[in-house]
Amino acid sequence: MSKLNYNKKVVLAGGPSTGKTSIINKLKKSGYKCFDEAAREILSNFNEKGNGFKSNPIEISNEILKKRDLDFKSSESIKCKDNVVFFDRGVHEITAYLRSIEKSNKFWENIIEKYDYDLIFIFPPWEEIYTKDLNRIEDFEEAIKISPFIYEIYRTNFKKIIEVPQLAIEDRVEFILEKL
Repeated sequence: MSKLNYNKKVVLAGGPSTGKTSIINKLKKSGYKCFDEAAREILSNFNEKGNGFKSNPIEISNEILKKRDLDFKSSESIKCKDNVVFFDRGVHEITAYLRSIEKSNKFWENIIEKYDYDLIFIFPPWEEIYTKDLNRIEDFEEAIKISPFIYEIYRTNFKKIIEVPQLAIEDRVEFILEKL
């Protein structure tokens, strides 16, 4: 693929309720191509059947992987503003979540090698904006426990990682766009 048609793949990563989706929504309004978080809809479907992530982590992770894989592959051939595409979480976070509950295995450890992103923005836990809902099963203390696994998996696999400061949404968007 020629550099002219190459889309820079940018992940907004981090634990639950750190502001990623709010930023994705602002970026969409600014004309950027963004892929939504796959897990929310998938978790909702499983919750309706009485199955949560903790009771069915591998099956749910497989469904999330299918959606994130589809998004990743489709991002390579679409025309995007500034040749940038944003992802609300990357494939690596599936493995990070599984590591956090000691359910990762060789498949999940190896699958991350197939996904190469250009830039990772990590959102730290932020108690003031944290909210829990039907699909966000972790309380804030659990969110804090997950965060190091997310940081570790991206630090281990990528050179270009930037932590997003705890600012107003518009300021966070500006920060991200400046760092591109």
